[in-house]
Amino acid sequence: MGIFRIRNHSIPLLGAAVLLSVIPRITAAAEPAKPAETCVECHKDEKFRVQNKKIYDYYQEWKGSAHDLAGLSCTACHNGDPSKAEKEAAHAGMVPQSDPASPFHYKNIPKTCGGCHQPVLDRFAKSRHFEQLKSTGRGPNCITCHGALNAKVYSTTIIERACANCHNAKTKNHPEVIGKAQEILERLNHANGYRKGLRFYYKSVKKPEAMAKVDKAYTDTIDFWHEFDFKKLKPRSQDLLTELKTLYLEAHKEQSGKGDGR
Repeated sequence: MGIFRIRNHSIPLLGAAVLLSVIPRITAAAEPAKPAETCVECHKDEKFRVQNKKIYDYYQEWKGSAHDLAGLSCTACHNGDPSKAEKEAAHAGMVPQSDPASPFHYKNIPKTCGGCHQPVLDRFAKSRHFEQLKSTGRGPNCITCHGALNAKVYSTTIIERACANCHNAKTKNHPEVIGKAQEILERLNHANGYRKGLRFYYKSVKKPEAMAKVDKAYTDTIDFWHEFDFKKLKPRSQDLLTELKTLYLEAHKEQSGKGDGR
């Protein structure tokens, strides 16, 4: 079952000629300093380590996270006014997480995260997990596996911990899915290892554009994971691993041939 057939689509090689563009020197006026966001300035205060451990930990998880590095600060998701120094004014427009109108109400988490991660939300919305979340509020949402801020990477330990909340021998709610999920996830992580190797190779031979199809193949499969249809995902993950492994071995063989002067 081929899903992407990366090898059947050759990627044009770059020609030897290199086009050089001459960019005129322009002296740009210095940009005004970006005003500090009061949310961050307040919540990073070390006093919260003792006074409010939850707030302290929340900031520490955000600092240096993928969301921080992407430029997403507190108000991007929580609302509020980052230009105000007073607590009440800065928190204007925010509602408690327990409020169904809150973007961080348990049922609303997928919609909030989907504001940036739409392809993942589209897949998750097709799953039985999403149906359970919307109908009973007992299904998983994004933070169940990924955490609230640090967007934890996939790992078999996270899968076991998260899935076992519902899928266990006591509930008799398909406990076998944990093993299936771990097997598929290990395969996807293995495929990602070949993907990283290919990125290094293509960069070394100055053909980074060759990663476009590789990245798309991997990303499409990861998005599909969020439907949690393991019957379909198993062969799909197998195809992905086979394709990336083959590409990697071919690239390694080509690199070795150059090293031997062939």
